[in-house]
Amino acid sequence: MSLQQTFIANLRYFRKKRGLTQKDLSVYLNKGYNYINCIEGGNSFPPPAVIDQIAQVLGIDPGQLFQKDSSPESLCHNGSQRFSQEITDRIMSHLKEVIAQEVSRSLSP
Repeated sequence: MSLQQTFIANLRYFRKKRGLTQKDLSVYLNKGYNYINCIEGGNSFPPPAVIDQIAQVLGIDPGQLFQKDSSPESLCHNGSQRFSQEITDRIMSHLKEVIAQEVSRSLSP
């Protein structure tokens, strides 16, 4: 998950947690009607000053918008990546053992 995707997932999570629509948040920020929609859609990215304003409206620290474990969506994505890597590592380890055993058997008289 890219930094922008993490930001979007966390923004959406904290916005909904506060019970705000995209339009509500845009109004609080004194921005156009579709401002948050463009951000959450990945079409634009807010400058640091607006990120601070967003965090203030949402009642969170700005850094939480970038943490990979802030929202359930980003936790799920990161968790599935770790799980996938663990499975891949286990399979590769097992395959190496099986190959080593077969090579050893084929070289034995």
